[in-house]
Parts: sequence; C-alpha cells; structure tokens
Amino acid sequence: MENKQNVAEHKRRNRDMFNAIARRYDLLNHLLSGGVDVYWRRRALDCALETSPQRVLDLATGTGDFALAAARLGPQQVVGVDMAVEMLRLGAAKVAAKRPPMPLELLVGDAEQLPFQDNTFDMVTGAFGVRNFGNIPRGLAEAYRVLKPGGQLLVLDFCEPTAPLFRQLYLFYFHKVLPLIGGLISGQRRAYAYLPRSVGTFPQGQAFVELLVAAGFSQTRYTPMTLGIAAVYQGVKGPVDE
Repeated sequence: MENKQNVAEHKRRNRDMFNAIARRYDLLNHLLSGGVDVYWRRRALDCALETSPQRVLDLATGTGDFALAAARLGPQQVVGVDMAVEMLRLGAAKVAAKRPPMPLELLVGDAEQLPFQDNTFDMVTGAFGVRNFGNIPRGLAEAYRVLKPGGQLLVLDFCEPTAPLFRQLYLFYFHKVLPLIGGLISGQRRAYAYLPRSVGTFPQGQAFVELLVAAGFSQTRYTPMTLGIAAVYQGVKGPVDE
C-alpha cells in the first residue's frame, strides 16, 4: 500500500468483503480452525493477566470475540473498533445477550485513524485483523499513541509454519480446502481465497517484531502456537527496562 489511493481502495474492499461474510463469519472461523481459534484467543489473553488492564481497546474487532474475551479480565471499559458495520451489528447482539452486562462498547472506526486522545488505554489488542490494515506501520503507530506509558500491545494472527512436511499440508489446506469450504458455506469464495493471500504477505515472526520496535515498542516478543500456524506478539509503550 504505497499511496493514499491504494490504501483507501484496500480498506474499501476489505470493509465490503467483511460486511458480505459477516453472517457466517463466526461459524466459519470455528469450523475451519476446528475450534482452536477460541483456544488461541484465550492463550493470547493469558499473556495479559498479570497486567490487570482497566481500559482496553480492541482493533479490527469484527464480531467482538476478542473484545468479549478481554472483558472477562475485569477491566472498567473495553472498546472495540471496526470498519465493517455488519460485523459490529452481530457483535452488538452478542454483547446485549451477555448476563451480567459487560462494559463493552463497539464503534465504527479506522484503526489507522483512531478517534481517541493520546495515552488513553492500558492495553490495545488485535486478533486476526492487523494483517488487513492498509498501512500496518500506521496502525501500530496509532496503537502506540493511544496507549498509556507502560501499556501493552497484544496482537494475535496467523502465520505460515516452517516445518517442511507440515508446511506443505498446511498450505494445501489453506489455499485449496479452506477457500472451497468457506465459499460453499458463505457464498463468498473470493473472500476465503483472500485469507491465505493475506497471511502470505503479512510480516511474520521477527519481521513483525521489527515493525513493533520501529513503532516505538519495547519488551517485544512473539510466541508461536499450534505448530506455528498462529502467533501472539507483544510490546510495551515505554523505554526498555534498565
């Protein structure tokens, strides 16, 4: 995404695509991952348990699964932001059904132009959405800006495994089986062909950690999960501890 026109077009296409698949999005996530996406979210948030964040922002929140999981940490406020209105409508229905009510608000917004003041949140999260940003460094810079000093960034996303045999099986499933099943169930095969392409072009492992460092984060690290098909990335706003 080298210029503003390309970035804007990328965002528009993604917004329209996720609006189109919103109704089947959660079902397909669970089916296509064998339910392991639920485990990944829980494992990612385990990394934040010791920090006890009071104000949490979830970027590219979609239908709100990660924001809802974060709300169970006991914060005073969780805000989820996404550009796809249909995804947010489904998320709002989930939030409304929770008893007791959760301190969770879902807003239409762009993660690369956040409508919040500097130093607002204790934790910023993003699950399976950061790779869809039109300008990833810009999105990370915005996350850094709205975090309080000492606040934590937590990103969960797909990776391509490196073990040769497993990588071959994974790529066959990801590029052949997933688009077919996803397309049949959702009627949007193009959307599920986009998924493996987006993972293939996403900076993974140390490459993403280097983007975190460039955005100003310290105490950066990543933790691979499930044979390297997903990873949790962490960074803290502030100088490296002496």
